[in-house]
Order: sequence, then C-alpha cells, then structure tokens
Amino acid sequence: MYARLVAMAAVASAACAPLGANSSAGSEKLLMSGSGHIMIGSFDAQAKSLKIDLDKTVSGAPTWLALAKPNLLYAVDENSDTTSLFNVDLEAKKLDLKTSVKGSTGVVHLELARDGSRMLGAAYGSSAIDVYDTSSGGLKFVKAVPSNDSLGPVKERQEKPHPHQAVLDPSGRFFAVNDLGTDRILVVDSKDDSFQVVNHVPVSPAGCGPRHGAFLPAGASASQATHYLVLCEIKNVVNVFSLRYGGAKGIDFFLEQTISTFPSATPAKAAAGELAISPDSKDVYVSNRLTGAATDNIAHFRITKPPSDNGALIKLELVASTSTGGTLPRMFSFSRDGRTLFVGNTGKGDLAVVALQRNADGTLVEKPVASIASSAFPGGVGPAYIQPVA
Repeated sequence: MYARLVAMAAVASAACAPLGANSSAGSEKLLMSGSGHIMIGSFDAQAKSLKIDLDKTVSGAPTWLALAKPNLLYAVDENSDTTSLFNVDLEAKKLDLKTSVKGSTGVVHLELARDGSRMLGAAYGSSAIDVYDTSSGGLKFVKAVPSNDSLGPVKERQEKPHPHQAVLDPSGRFFAVNDLGTDRILVVDSKDDSFQVVNHVPVSPAGCGPRHGAFLPAGASASQATHYLVLCEIKNVVNVFSLRYGGAKGIDFFLEQTISTFPSATPAKAAAGELAISPDSKDVYVSNRLTGAATDNIAHFRITKPPSDNGALIKLELVASTSTGGTLPRMFSFSRDGRTLFVGNTGKGDLAVVALQRNADGTLVEKPVASIASSAFPGGVGPAYIQPVA
C-alpha cells in the first residue's frame, strides 16, 4: 500500500538513512482543521505516535488557519464572508472564539505580515485580496483589493479571477498572490500600508491555474528571495522563476523552467494541491490529487544547479512519488526540524493523516512513521489544514 510509486534514480545506502536518525526529536503540537472543526494534535517521534488531543466544533469551513504566537489563531470560513479570531492554548488544549469580522466571500488562505500587524486573505470566491488589521491582537477588515486580469482559457475553472494564496517574501515587504483564474502571480506591495498590486506576472502554459507557491531560499534565511516556485493545479506543473528586486514592479519574475508533477502522462482528472520547499532549501514536494490510483501521492523534486552555473539558476529534477495512504492530500507541512512531512488526506481512504519521514537525500520513507485512521475524523475525511506549531 505504501510502496514507492515512482523511482527515478537509485540512491546509495548511506543516503537512505532517515534524516537525523541518530538524534530523537521530541513531541510537537499540530493544528488541524476542516469543515466544522479545528483540532489540536500531537506527534511524538520517539513513541511514533500521532493523535488528536482536542476536536473543537466551530461554525463554517475553517480550511486554513494562521497562528500569531503564542495564542492568537485566525481562521477562514471558505463558505462565507467571515474570518474569525480565536484564543488558543496549545498546552491546556483549549480554543475559544474571540471575534469574527465580515470581508470578502470565499477566503481560502491567510498570510500574516512579518510584524503581525496586517494579514492578507486570498478570496478565491470573490476575486479579491482582503487586507486585515491584526495589530494589538485584534482583527479588523480594512479593504478588498480586486483581482481583475483577463481570464485563462479553461472556462469551467477560470470563469472569474480566483486568488488562491498570498505568500510573504523574505524581505517582508511583498506578497505573491497566485490567481488560478487569470494565470497570474500578483505582486502586492505593502509599503506605507498601501497594499497595491504592482506587478502582474503571467504563468504558463495558458490555462495552467496557479494555486500555491513558495519563495526560495526557504524561511527567512535571506533578506531577499532568489527564486519563486508556483504549482499549477489545472495543468499539474511547477514553474520556476528567478527574481530581481527593484523598480516600479517591486520584483521582476523570469521563467527558468516548467516541469510536470508526474514522470509520464498526467492523469486526466489530476489536480495538484500543495507545494512546499524543505527547510534546508534542497528539496521541493508537491501533492498530487485525483490521480486515479487507490491512493494519491507526494512528488519529490531535487533542486539541482547546472555545472557551469554561477549560483543564480536552479533546476528541478523529479525524483520519486510516495503514497499518502489516502486520497486528496490538500495540504502538507514539515516538522520543525524538517525530518518529517505531515500530510492531511481530505478524501476517502484508510488514512486521514500520515507522518512521512525524510531520508538524508530528501526522499520519503515508504511506510509512515505514524498515522491517524480516517475513522477518527468527522465524516471519515482528514484535515484540509495541518501544521506543526510548537
């Protein structure tokens, strides 16, 4: 069931040792959520256990969360125009609603500014980018920035603009907003609290449907990013852009590579979901959904550089695909030490959540370190959101 679906290259036995195998990680808390529920979970690497500690029933569909440490939790309701703020106590396993505000309908992603005083919401359902005032531990709707570029050619999926995610760049000034409906990345400049779109970056091929992306290097290890990688849901490809800061557009994007998330033919109904870069900036992972197989998978790409490269260019190489033990893996995330990948399966299947261990070479161990059965979740489907937080 957990057999590797694709193996592109053999690896040395030393490279197959689990990442950090000689040092044991402690327990960490996870936030999980889906329609009508927000959960606090825990993972213990030594005990190889993964469990739900709190299942809180809430209104709406909180399919994306944003934590402002230590105790403020923001949640979307992708089925309405409401965004909510909760007080959360991870140690005591408590969650209480503090306030809710009205904004655009269908917000599916939240991204906090570096200082926590502002937050952007990608309003997939209403073709907008919401700006919230989150200063002083509060939540106030400020404005909606419209997304109004020309539409992509796939009429049933690109009938209007669909901002899907806002990603803060390492400088803390710009947000990259992936718009599935317009085949664009919108660069939003937050300088002087303006939050205006200063660049409209085309994403190819036409009808690709940009969904989620990430800046490279990962985390805040640099003051500026060198690259931006964006995953396209409709065409199931990853676009790699090199970046140049400065000028009226804030950040200029230059396409370097387009690569499929599958090693051969793409399944007819496939819809790629999440993209994440490993904390060491050496590997990229993508969730492949609706593959037609008994279980869907996580595709692993290695970041390589051409031999003659001066360090500016990168290239992705598809290495392998590993089963998630279930279907429709909408989101996944790394443990804080980068050794484990937590995956939520939002479709029917045996496993709702799996913890996959990373080898030293970035490949994923075939059998999960720990898992939670689908029967433990409401409706038998796993979380849309899953993120280690403490």
